Amino acid sequence: MLNLYIPLVDFIADIIGSHCEVLLHDIVDVENSVIAIRNGYISGRYIGCPLTDLGFKLLENKSYLSENQNALVNYRSRTDSGENLISSTYYIKDEKGEMIGMICVNILNSQEHQINEIPTNLPLAALFNNVVRIQENQAVTESLSTSLDNVVDDAVRNSVAKFMIPVERMSSEEKSTIVQELRENGIFKIKGAITKVATILKTSESTIYRYLSNRAVL
Repeated sequence: MLNLYIPLVDFIADIIGSHCEVLLHDIVDVENSVIAIRNGYISGRYIGCPLTDLGFKLLENKSYLSENQNALVNYRSRTDSGENLISSTYYIKDEKGEMIGMICVNILNSQEHQINEIPTNLPLAALFNNVVRIQENQAVTESLSTSLDNVVDDAVRNSVAKFMIPVERMSSEEKSTIVQELRENGIFKIKGAITKVATILKTSESTIYRYLSNRAVL
């Protein structure tokens, strides 16, 4: 079924131009999620790259199940190299309403291709019926990572940054809060995430498991 959407990747990229990266994600294989891509030079991604942090969050909270939500449009994203983009994601669902894939459109917001306002009248807008629109001043919503290690790293460091103190000075309660946020964002769906999170938070894997088991109490 997802193969039917591959021509749409080229179609959208041809409409918008070389400053627009378009991807088709298969969410069943999160480690090798990208199955089609155009202008991958923008984020450095290629066929076989993993799902993004936003993708894992969508899988965890299942907001796509709403009949009134078919897409998330005009939100801010950033590449591993620090490039800023304006992104949109269209949910591909099966007959039961379960998401099986996503088409993601990432428009480069650079000095050469500057977007002073969030685009609302792009030629592909007709695709996005029943969408959630993000305000222009919204913080970065997605990190366009080339590896699962980077997905975990970015998620943990973003959560840590909210406390504005070094990991070494964090209390158990603060670290537990971070772990709960990572769970809600679907990060522990990634193989090896427990070990990676424990290393960054400078604690043990058993402690991470304990934080996870305390979910009902927190």
